[in-house]
Amino acid sequence: MEFPVTVQWKTRPGKVRRIQGKITTMSGNGVFMRLPSQLRPNTRVVLTVSLPAEITKVPLKIRCQARVVSRRETETYPFGIGAVIDDYQIQTTRP
Repeated sequence: MEFPVTVQWKTRPGKVRRIQGKITTMSGNGVFMRLPSQLRPNTRVVLTVSLPAEITKVPLKIRCQARVVSRRETETYPFGIGAVIDDYQIQTTRP
């Protein structure tokens, strides 16, 4: 099962960038995502994932502080990105 994700990070000059992608694997310690842009290892990112009530019983939004640890090209999106989750917050959202 895939979940949409918003990925946000700062470039070296300090500009905030934001892209949309898909999380294909998620655990308590990390995620594997398919993204349209490549991110360098050790890039700190903020991930925002909305989980539907069909899966969690109530709609949830997860916001994670993470860092990129791996990357590879994939067939369906140009880049596959692995990230380790350093911290996260879970919020219920209104349906």
